[in-house]
Amino acid sequence: MNDRIVIIGGGIIGLLCGRELLHRGYAVTILEGGTLQGSASTGNAGVISPGHPPIPTPEVAAKAFRMLLDRRSPLYIPPRASLPLLRWLLAFRRACRPAHFKMISQVLDQFSMRSRELFDPLVQEAPHALDASGFAEIVRTKAGQQHLAMERDRLEQSGFEVELQDGDTFREQDPGWDPSVRAALIHRHGIVTRPDLLIQHLSDQFTAEGGQLRTGCQVIRVHRQRNRFESVELNGGERVEADGLLLAAGIWTTRLVKDLGIRIPMQAAKGYHVMIEMKSPPRRAALLQEACVVVNPMGDQVRIAGTLELSGINDRMVTRRVNMLQEAARDYVPGIDEAPRRSEWNGLRPCTADGLPAIGLVPGMSNAFVATGHAMMGVTLGPGTAELVAGCIEGQALPNWAEPMNASRFA
Repeated sequence: MNDRIVIIGGGIIGLLCGRELLHRGYAVTILEGGTLQGSASTGNAGVISPGHPPIPTPEVAAKAFRMLLDRRSPLYIPPRASLPLLRWLLAFRRACRPAHFKMISQVLDQFSMRSRELFDPLVQEAPHALDASGFAEIVRTKAGQQHLAMERDRLEQSGFEVELQDGDTFREQDPGWDPSVRAALIHRHGIVTRPDLLIQHLSDQFTAEGGQLRTGCQVIRVHRQRNRFESVELNGGERVEADGLLLAAGIWTTRLVKDLGIRIPMQAAKGYHVMIEMKSPPRRAALLQEACVVVNPMGDQVRIAGTLELSGINDRMVTRRVNMLQEAARDYVPGIDEAPRRSEWNGLRPCTADGLPAIGLVPGMSNAFVATGHAMMGVTLGPGTAELVAGCIEGQALPNWAEPMNASRFA
């Protein structure tokens, strides 16, 4: 058994994996390049959504060319000369085939259901950060209403508890929504979170239970000796040695894993949010289906979050993309486009082309592991990922249902 584990990445995946390994008796050190705040783990929409469909779908494939040209598309890919992006797009296009979509949907449904079960202790432990009362998916059009009916059937077949309501019933319970809302699908298994408070709770508990968490540590190189990981080198020259390594550094995993002899091709999918103030906001968090944004009340403010922008690894704030969020929500929430804006944010999610995370033993290595590529489902799949990773570190194979997520597929 590996006694000392070093984890690169202090986001939701790294913290939950560190927590699980601590509970199994390992000595764990997490190295985080930032401050734990301001990342995709804290800037996300704050909705844990078991059963969420993957990004590559047959419908997305049909719209791909339009998305390349439409700067207002929820999934926007600015044209640029990039061979890695071209390869990723071709692989993504193949992943949109119906047979592949069916397979990855089954994997993610089972994965997110198991992860949801593992959230229960955390919900009890951190009620200030997690609310298990569910969230809504709402629509304004007849086509949207038909979509919700099909989504209800799909989710019920996979074992998720959902309820389809007409607009009047939904607004009786939550009058903050516009009368034009035709229907709502209530996701009973959903959890609404304050991501910043969740990350703070996890980091506080990790250190209280004996884990070592080091922030502001830029890892510049991973050192190996043949098929064994030896140490990580920090930007000041310090080397941190351990018996095992877990790479959970989001999009930056792509660079670091090259030191171990493999490639995990991913694209950075930039997401945005704005925080606004409203006197009478909706009470329930909701995904606005046609607009592809989430409205989530958080304390005395409301977070509007959304978009996927494949523009490379950068933190450029595109004003047009930010403004789209409030504009897209105005038909669902009266007055939301006029609400004063308190802050803006963008961050990067790691997206594989085939729509599945990369989890498990690094091919060709005996003591190095990876957990990345969760796209928009990092928080949703976090506890389940921690369970799988800990099993792999203890020498277990991934269960059969999880085998499509094996990192060896990139060897």
